[in-house]
Amino acid sequence: MRLLITGSKGQLGQEFYRIKSLSKHKFLFTDYNHFNICSIDSINSYMSDKKVDCIINCAAYTDVRKAEVEREKAFDVNSNGVKNLVAYCEENNMKLIHFSTDYVYNGDTINPINEEEFVDPQNYYGFSKREGEKHIENSKSESIVIRTSWLYSKYGNNFVNTIINKSKTEENLKVINDQFGCPTYAKDLAIAVMQILDSKGRIDRKSKIFNFSNEGSTTWFNFAQKIMIIYGSNIKIEPVESEYFKDDVKRPKFTNTSKSKISQFFNLKINEWEISLNHYIKKDLK
Repeated sequence: MRLLITGSKGQLGQEFYRIKSLSKHKFLFTDYNHFNICSIDSINSYMSDKKVDCIINCAAYTDVRKAEVEREKAFDVNSNGVKNLVAYCEENNMKLIHFSTDYVYNGDTINPINEEEFVDPQNYYGFSKREGEKHIENSKSESIVIRTSWLYSKYGNNFVNTIINKSKTEENLKVINDQFGCPTYAKDLAIAVMQILDSKGRIDRKSKIFNFSNEGSTTWFNFAQKIMIIYGSNIKIEPVESEYFKDDVKRPKFTNTSKSKISQFFNLKINEWEISLNHYIKKDLK
């Protein structure tokens, strides 16, 4: 299968590049400068001489705070861009895999959340991502949405790298302890997508949205503690409530997502988050 990876310079896009030698598929990597998902003309121009079977859309607007003030930009990328890709894939009989976020959930339950429950975004970033999902839900093409959370990799800014870098220059850290979620190692997500493409699970209109993260849930504080234990740092970490940082952006308190649907549908074995974190820090980060 010939795969086009958009947003290839982001942390997930770069993970696809890193694992490409492990897959039998052929990869084509592109970014905003050559393939702007917000422009149908850009899509048509780039694709005019390309043969592609599936677009894997890693392009996204992900700055939760800025999305509150840059609403038009966030919506253009996270919703209109997806709409353009859906239309192109429908017209050209192509598959589409798109990534969304746990921020589409309202965070009102401590129980594992399935894909149909508690969908009620609490901030504009989550809203823009949910609007993008709707285009795929209504699509006639073989396309899916994978909702992920707390993504990290060796590329770019993310929580794991930030904690490690701060431990080198600071003596203590304050980390939120009242938000619960599921960490996701981007490499595991990229590998799972390859397994999905190779599986016999057929996508239909009723099975277009799937949760994926590493198994298990934690708080940001416990996540930070585990990072430091594995990394071998003795930095002091203090738990605080969300209000301590005076963040005006509302975020869901609990997004412990259930991965039962995706694991059963595509026969995936998903690592526990502690196992993947240990592998990342001990092996892949070096």
